[in-house]
Amino acid sequence: MENFFQFGALLAATTFAGAGIYIKKINTKNFFSIPFYEGLFSLILMLLIITLFISWDSIIHDNSIYSLRNFVLAATLSSTGTMVYVYSLSKTQIGVVLTMAAALNIVTASIYDYIVNSISFDLYFILGGVLILVSIFMLNFKSFFSKSQINIVGAFGGMLTGILWGSAVFFNDNALIESNIFIASLVRSITGIIVMLSVSYFVGRKIQFSEDLRSYRLFIITVILLFISNIVWFVSLEYTSGSLTTIFGSSAPVFGIILGYIFLKEKITKIELLSIFIALCGVLAIITNQ
Repeated sequence: MENFFQFGALLAATTFAGAGIYIKKINTKNFFSIPFYEGLFSLILMLLIITLFISWDSIIHDNSIYSLRNFVLAATLSSTGTMVYVYSLSKTQIGVVLTMAAALNIVTASIYDYIVNSISFDLYFILGGVLILVSIFMLNFKSFFSKSQINIVGAFGGMLTGILWGSAVFFNDNALIESNIFIASLVRSITGIIVMLSVSYFVGRKIQFSEDLRSYRLFIITVILLFISNIVWFVSLEYTSGSLTTIFGSSAPVFGIILGYIFLKEKITKIELLSIFIALCGVLAIITNQ
């Protein structure tokens, strides 16, 4: 079972990609609504789970000021990174932002593990990480050589997003040493709700919820998938290093293509097929090493 938890980030990447499929079907233009309601849903569900099945005393005692501080810091960095990511998308190609964010996310988390946590990486691990990064770059290759000029602010924003997300991984990883995924989920949800409300108020966009029945169902499925993705990701992080969890989590775009082909009947180009093969080879290299 522990081996399964170590590679749980792959499941988290798959469910996250699945949520992206439903977000695409909803076609919402309000970037703050879905994260807000996902945080609210996660908060309510986690409170019910703890109240009904787990002792609050054990949850509170299995915690410390140090871990709580790290959780809050991680959640703030992660939410800020998401806001920077959304802003960067408005400035330049999504492929450029996604590639920059994924690359710097992996590099940042790995640097923290190597320098602070004294974790060494062997050839298979490095090869796997490089192959997954190559596959992400291949998926977004056209974005770097399109006719429209790449905005330096957007590209830098993608890099900053990766650094913020990678730093959040490190602080979450350290906090889980003295705490648990329940506190992690509660802090993440509360912080996310506060950040989304604050930003939506600042930019003048109200948190919305569709009254259309079909969109309502898609909305519910989306937040459930995002909730599962975050919980599984925390479980994976608790059993393995931040760098490994980040590398597996960064494979979400690859799974997004596969799920898009299955559920949205989207065509897979030759370059996308090759990138999927390279990414799976990278995952296989890391799993073989583990």
